[in-house]
Amino acid sequence: MKNYNYILKLTTAILAFGLLVISCHKRPTEVEIEYDKTVGPITLEGKVISSYLVNYKKNLSKNNVLEMASQLTTFSETNLDFENLMEMDDGALALRNVKDPSASFEMDIRSGNFLFNGGLAEYKNDDNTKDLITGDSADAIALGYLEKLGLFPENHELNLVHIGGLDMAVLKEDSTTEVFKKLVTVRYDRKLSGVPVMGDSRIIVNMGSNGKLAGLIYYWGEIVEKRTIEPGSFLADKDIKKELESRLRAASVDAKKILVQKVDFVYYDDGKGNIEPAFYVLGRLSYEVRDSEVGKEIQKYDIPYDYYIPVLKKPLAFYPFMEIAKVKPTDARESEIPAHDDE
Repeated sequence: MKNYNYILKLTTAILAFGLLVISCHKRPTEVEIEYDKTVGPITLEGKVISSYLVNYKKNLSKNNVLEMASQLTTFSETNLDFENLMEMDDGALALRNVKDPSASFEMDIRSGNFLFNGGLAEYKNDDNTKDLITGDSADAIALGYLEKLGLFPENHELNLVHIGGLDMAVLKEDSTTEVFKKLVTVRYDRKLSGVPVMGDSRIIVNMGSNGKLAGLIYYWGEIVEKRTIEPGSFLADKDIKKELESRLRAASVDAKKILVQKVDFVYYDDGKGNIEPAFYVLGRLSYEVRDSEVGKEIQKYDIPYDYYIPVLKKPLAFYPFMEIAKVKPTDARESEIPAHDDE
């Protein structure tokens, strides 16, 4: 019994000493998350929360694909091998140009989304493309192509976000670089109920001399259902902010400063048939690194970090941060699309 009491006292003393050491150990100071003064209240108050179902069950025929490809090649004066329509593993059909590998057309027969490139062979010369159309005129011509191709979206959804260009840099013999303007690019994003849609939804039109079509990216799924979300189905404001800061801290280990630059309420298009409400967050993580050599100054650098916070407690959409979706994403090949009237 005496031995037992001795062992018990010794064990208690060791545990007490261990707790004392742990309590005296200096814990690393958690970096405070700062918010840019332009970031407003993170709240869903006053917002109509909806989600949308996109038609990914069109099951377009080969003739549908060839017809669109034919129109595109007519406007772009491009040749594609129509005798060799290839079936891709991802549910797409594709055409190629035998002589110019950069000329191609791929369409997803489930959604009608496609990627068309008229080829870059004629733009490889060391010179600017003549008679490039810019500004409002470029916008008008791009919209004209969408209308002629039967791709013009609902006016209230279309949002012009950028008119730019594609340049080619050439390294000269004297080691200097000369830049040539090759194409004009017009980009449209989507808006639903005035809220920007991020993710897959986009239309990008590339044009060459005198507005000739040079390429078109059309990712604009047809919306077949709008769902109003019940209040108990989305996160409270405090939970949204908690998730925002938790995700940011997990990505900013050893950062000396964490700044939230932007928090925008958006819709997120996952490219799998779901468009859902979310907050888009843009942060800046600041780091300091000291060179191993004595006397070297500390190097400072910033890293941008952006991500989405789903608003729904059980989102159907598949977000970039998910390895596995919380709920199995809706796939049009496994669900019925509700009937609707064309307007």
